[in-house]
This record gives sequence, C-alpha cells and structure tokens, in this order.
Amino acid sequence: MADVASMIEQAPLQDRDLLQRLSLYFDAFDMRLRQGQGWFIFNATGGRSGRIASFMQHRLADHQPHVSSYFMPWRDFALSAYVNEVGLSALAPQAASDRAGKVRREYELATRVTHNTWAQMVTTDVLVLIGLKPAHRHEAELLDRTLEGRYEHRLTTILLTPDMPQTLEAEFEIVDPSRTYWERLFQRMYETSLVAL
Repeated sequence: MADVASMIEQAPLQDRDLLQRLSLYFDAFDMRLRQGQGWFIFNATGGRSGRIASFMQHRLADHQPHVSSYFMPWRDFALSAYVNEVGLSALAPQAASDRAGKVRREYELATRVTHNTWAQMVTTDVLVLIGLKPAHRHEAELLDRTLEGRYEHRLTTILLTPDMPQTLEAEFEIVDPSRTYWERLFQRMYETSLVAL
C-alpha cells in the first residue's frame, strides 16, 4: 500500500485527484467487479495515460483473489480491427484458392490471432483500452461489438482517451455519420462507469 501512496503523492495535482478516486474504487473492487463498474477517463494523454494505466496494473496485481485483466493500447486494437474487419475478408478468396498453401496458412494464422485477441477482449474480467481515438469505421464497429459483449455479461471496461468528450464525439461522427456507435458507446459507458476528465 505504501507504493500506492507514493504513486499518488508523486503525480501532478489533477492526476492525484484521479488516482485517489481510483484508489477508493480499487478498495471496493470486488463489489465494483460484480456490478461490472468501470471507468471512462477523458483527457488521458501520453504521460497521464501511462501513470493511470500503471497505477491500475499495480492495484490489479495486488488484488486477491486474482482478477484477469487485459491492457490494450488503441494502436493494437486498431490493428486488430483492421485485420478482423477488413484484411481477413479481403484475403479469404485468395486463401480458398491457394494451391501452394502459403496464403492459406497466413490466413489461418491471422484468423487464430484475431480470434484469440477477440476472445480475450470479451471474456477477461477487466478490459483497459488505452488511447481510444477512432480513425476508421471498422474500429468503431469492432469497439461496438466488444463493448456490447462486455455490457451483456456485466464485465468491467475501462476506457482511456486523450480527447475531451466533445472531441471524441466529433471523431466518432466522422467515422460514423449516423452517430450510432457513439451513442451506444456513451450510453453503455454512462450506465456502467465512473467518469473522469
């Protein structure tokens, strides 16, 4: 617990406030976990995002009994979304007609990797997605499906974004002019999460 106190004391003022709130959250983590209560943290840029994620990793590592968690940078999520939503379907016809088997093997490997990543995203007790910043529709689509699965099973989701709410909303509107994905994301997170700016 001394490490937690020193992490809080060494953080900048705005981070200290958030880390204290997170500390209280983790003090009652079993109850929060049963409820599927997470966080939606805005304005979590570079260093701040790293401090918050590091603090959460520290608290989760100390938690007994063990809780499964998956910390995923947005870059990895975006890559997984591209492979899952765009790349595999484009490669499927080539894989099916590949006589030498090289393309088929690559396709099968990519399918296994994306399936394992997807399974981890939707089944782990705590998913922490760091750096949420959608740039393509397929990212919003995969995020929507991921959050829907976690929401249905009351699994804890923590989203960190470098943006403020209005900026993130505008980014979602660019990739999805219908605003469907943003409204579902915001509604699900609002129902199940604490919010920090």
